[in-house]
Amino acid sequence: MFRNFKCTLITAAMLLLATANAATIAVLEITIAKDEVELSVDETMFLSDELRRQAARILPKDYSVLTREKIISLIPEAAENLNSVIEIGRAIKSDYVTRGLIGKLGNLFTLTVELYETSSGNLLGDFAKESTELKGLLDAIRESSPDLFAKIMPKEEPPPPVAAIPETVKDTQSVATATIPTNIPAEPAKSNNSFWIAIGLDVLGTAAFGLGIYNNAKSSDYYNESKNIIKDVTPEQYAERKSEFNAKYKKAQDAETARNIFYATGGALLLGGVAVHIWF
Repeated sequence: MFRNFKCTLITAAMLLLATANAATIAVLEITIAKDEVELSVDETMFLSDELRRQAARILPKDYSVLTREKIISLIPEAAENLNSVIEIGRAIKSDYVTRGLIGKLGNLFTLTVELYETSSGNLLGDFAKESTELKGLLDAIRESSPDLFAKIMPKEEPPPPVAAIPETVKDTQSVATATIPTNIPAEPAKSNNSFWIAIGLDVLGTAAFGLGIYNNAKSSDYYNESKNIIKDVTPEQYAERKSEFNAKYKKAQDAETARNIFYATGGALLLGGVAVHIWF
């Protein structure tokens, strides 16, 4: 029973260690392409934040969506030498980056959003929408974001097919089983010290996982609270609630970072306990 429990913890540790190194996405500010587009800075910032909110809502929680403040803090001082969205993404060490552009076509606002993979510079997906008013651009972001960010969602691979065992192989296995010697000497007893060290590592690893689970719950709560603050608000209301939203969103990001640290620590401790059990 103890071995089965420990195997379960090891599997969870490996999965959680993998999620600690998940991808980061930088949603850059949506900009205006032409001077005749009459939108204020607050309005374009509102649209940019909505795109970030959609990314945080759609992507798994182990994906890190950088906030505006985080992006600004990561951009180097020589920012004037960054000539493209790909260069900005590489400078801030983001795995994926988006660019948004608002233009004018007659009496219509146009919005184009593109998603790039930073390492290769490849365009992974985009969408383009038109509207006579700002609300239409907001609706376009909410409607088109799921398909856009699905381009970087992890895809589940089907399990490999199980090949049938030929009858001749089954017969060989039966003969081999019948000839296996039964007088195999028992495994030497392990030292008591190594056993208690391994138990201690298991306990510490489990405790770290518990803290990770706690911070994961707090992160989810903060994310939900931040979304509720600006849910279905107008640009004017958003300007009033922006600081409250940013503070709550920052708490969610901090809790998410703490969760990943505790998960990684717990996994390392559990794997260390397994190593002590095996090699000593």
